[in-house]
Amino acid sequence: MLESSAVSRQAHPNGSEAKSAIGVKRGQPTSGSDSGDKGPSSKRVKMNAGVRMEITETNSTNFLFRKFVNNALDERAAGNNANFELLRRKFSADPGSEDAPSSLELQNTISALINTVSRLNGSCSQLVKDIINCRWVARESGFVGSYVKLLGNLVSAHANYMDLIVNMLVQHLVWVHSSAGKLPNHSPVKRSVIYERVHYALQFILDLVPTAAFSTLFPALISEFPHKSESKRAHVTYVTNLLRVIEYAPSLRNKLLTFITDRVIKIDTEIQADLDDLEDEQGEELEAEIVGAEIERNEDAVANIKDTVDKLDVMLDILFSYYSKSFPNKSVESPTQESIESYGLIMKLFNGIILPTYRSRYTQFLVFWAAQKAPRFSETFCVTAITKALDNTLQPGARQAAAAYVASFIARAKPMPGQYVQISTRVMCRWLGAFVDQRSAECEGPDVSRWGGFYSVCQAVMYIFCFRWKDLREVEEDEFGVIGERWMGFLQNLNKAITSKFNPLKVCSPAVVETFAKIASHFQLVYCFTIIEQNKRKGLGSQGELDSYFPFDPYNLKRSKRWIQCCYNEWEPIEGLEDEEEEDNDSSEGSDNDNESVVEEEVDDDESETHE
Repeated sequence: MLESSAVSRQAHPNGSEAKSAIGVKRGQPTSGSDSGDKGPSSKRVKMNAGVRMEITETNSTNFLFRKFVNNALDERAAGNNANFELLRRKFSADPGSEDAPSSLELQNTISALINTVSRLNGSCSQLVKDIINCRWVARESGFVGSYVKLLGNLVSAHANYMDLIVNMLVQHLVWVHSSAGKLPNHSPVKRSVIYERVHYALQFILDLVPTAAFSTLFPALISEFPHKSESKRAHVTYVTNLLRVIEYAPSLRNKLLTFITDRVIKIDTEIQADLDDLEDEQGEELEAEIVGAEIERNEDAVANIKDTVDKLDVMLDILFSYYSKSFPNKSVESPTQESIESYGLIMKLFNGIILPTYRSRYTQFLVFWAAQKAPRFSETFCVTAITKALDNTLQPGARQAAAAYVASFIARAKPMPGQYVQISTRVMCRWLGAFVDQRSAECEGPDVSRWGGFYSVCQAVMYIFCFRWKDLREVEEDEFGVIGERWMGFLQNLNKAITSKFNPLKVCSPAVVETFAKIASHFQLVYCFTIIEQNKRKGLGSQGELDSYFPFDPYNLKRSKRWIQCCYNEWEPIEGLEDEEEEDNDSSEGSDNDNESVVEEEVDDDESETHE
């Protein structure tokens, strides 16, 4: 007991007995030394003597601490807990209390524990918990190195401590107050240094026990993710640290990115839900502010939504920045293997999380951005979305979402090659034509609940046409050698769909239908206004209306918008179209108008056959 108490005092650099306990201080002359000899040989002898004294001092200190630790454990086994409790007190004491041990004393104690770690079984669990919960991150780097080594030895010798240690480390990856890096008589430790120390410890443990990445670390990381109500800095800090974990635990990359994306998209959809919950006028004002306008209202609900938008903005910016390391700055014909693997992961996230999520607003722009890094990526995205849109084994909602995605992507992807626009539109148009040929006999009129997949594809093609009509023309030379342009032949299938009994103009989004009708009439593709007027006279009825959701509508998050601007195709007014609007509206009122195309005649014939 006296020896252990002496060790406690001797190891403390401020203790009154420090000199006598540790031995002769390095550099202090010893009795019998010739302090007046200045020769080289004498200096060498002095240096060697100093080294020997330092080694002797260190060995003596280590011996004393090892003896104290072993005695405490032996006495504990014999039923005497006094020194064991003193050992515990070293780690559980408040660093600001008078009897708190120094970092040097703790470091020496840890070194002694490392040599007896096999004895720290379940009977010593309270001591181990005290060690795990001590204020270690704010101490000197030498202490941190010894502490991390002890943690590694503990998990290697006693697997049952793995959860406690990993959970403690992960809890240090959340946003911590600056006070976490401050201890009495210690230099402050920056928050960034705290996080690096935690990552160092986690990496050290994973190097020793690689299987802990999946069995212990991943569940711990999931459990500590900030609640959606927590601050922006809490989310930013944790997401940044999760991405840092991937650097030394690459086996967790897919799982962690999937989890992060899932959390981000939940915040994304919550914003839209909150906007919908506000009164119409107030919700519209807030949406206007998000895109750059200003409002005067300062209600709590509005403030909370704005905070959530800001949180989403920064988190997406972090994800864009992370993925950007795997992709080129501009589109390339031959992407690297790293780019291919990263895009494969993003597509997996698209299929598993983003596509099934109803009305997310911004998260999907990760795939929009990544798909434009190589033509083959754009092709993969279009093929994936079109395949789902045309798959009648899928639920109507899934098909409608897929059609909306392919339409919005082709319309908005700025560097999209014209041939991809043509190929994608041709596939959908031919499907529409075949569908009309095969299923018209079953149709008794427009019905979204029954023909939702068909209407989704119709709406997708109309939407694409509004943005990409230039890419849907081809050059031709007539018999006189005159070179001109004409619409690609597969667009006749769109005409067939529009004039069929399915009547897509009645159930597709009114905004899409109206815009398409104006542009198609302007370029003399098809005249739709007669059908539109007939539909208006008949009223909406019970056939329903198709959702007008287009996932790549303008991106308005202020910070992360920088990743999208260079690859985003903004809507451009068509020259001369506005001047014709009044004339077209007037002409649509008469059934025998001279400007009506052959398509209108086909509609009348088709309707007469239906009545028969």
